[in-house]
Amino acid sequence: MKYLKSILIFIISIFLLNIVISIFNYFDIFNENIIKILKIIIILISSLLSGLYLGFNSNKKGYLEGLKLSLIVLIIFTIFNLVTCNFHLVTLIYFLIITILITISTILGINIKKSK
Repeated sequence: MKYLKSILIFIISIFLLNIVISIFNYFDIFNENIIKILKIIIILISSLLSGLYLGFNSNKKGYLEGLKLSLIVLIIFTIFNLVTCNFHLVTLIYFLIITILITISTILGINIKKSK
């Protein structure tokens, strides 16, 4: 259940932050290059939030919990990329960064919870 809630946090945060970026794009506040960078930052922020949530709700072995969550997220992203035929070497590097960020944020979430 905690994985489902973490994935929902991941998806909802991506959705809400993309709405904000769409509003900025509609009013031409940012140019295209900044929008591309913000899309990457949105995924990273969503990964951080979902990893921290999972870390707060786990008891130990944050790296395993983070790897499980990142595996679920990567399966979803891989299916999406295979359907849209948008799979490149850069995508694999991007997936590696997401995996590392989710794992580290889960470890941090457990450690923050233990220190309180």
